[in-house]
Amino acid sequence: MTDQALITQFQKGDSKEGAFTQLLKRHQENVFFQIKKMVLEHADADDIAQAVWIKVWNKLDGFKQESAFSTWLFRVAYNETLNFIAQKKRFTAQHTLCALDPNLEQPSNQDAPRATAIQIKLERAIAELPEKQRFVFMLRYYEDLDYEKIASITGTTVGGAKANYHQAVKKLTTLIQEH
Repeated sequence: MTDQALITQFQKGDSKEGAFTQLLKRHQENVFFQIKKMVLEHADADDIAQAVWIKVWNKLDGFKQESAFSTWLFRVAYNETLNFIAQKKRFTAQHTLCALDPNLEQPSNQDAPRATAIQIKLERAIAELPEKQRFVFMLRYYEDLDYEKIASITGTTVGGAKANYHQAVKKLTTLIQEH
């Protein structure tokens, strides 16, 4: 079943829980990892993801399907993440470096792959980016979204999304070379 069919089923009241569960299973991993890239701490990402899905449940009846569900969902996740960051004031330049996952620099157990030096540098550099640039960079680089979809998710123009991405790349290049 497509997202649109599941949303229609949800909105009609036909097996709301079943339709929502299918949407959740289909999109929960992407939502979680998008949030995790912005807040870095697993527990915070869990809390935000839970808030996102509660909001989706409460607002899905009003979703008009004028855009793709995934675009709307990423927008909800983006806004919830920004609200969390603003409330907790987590992302100052100094605190961001301290908040990096401590396992990145330590050898992990034998079942997990080891982080390479460049991965560590990249993670640190991404963490130092301003929030909007960080999010735009991750949507473009990791999710391979086009600028139109990024603009829709972040509430900016296509030109603004392109500018944020290119500024992020420029800063990342400088930051990686400095470390």
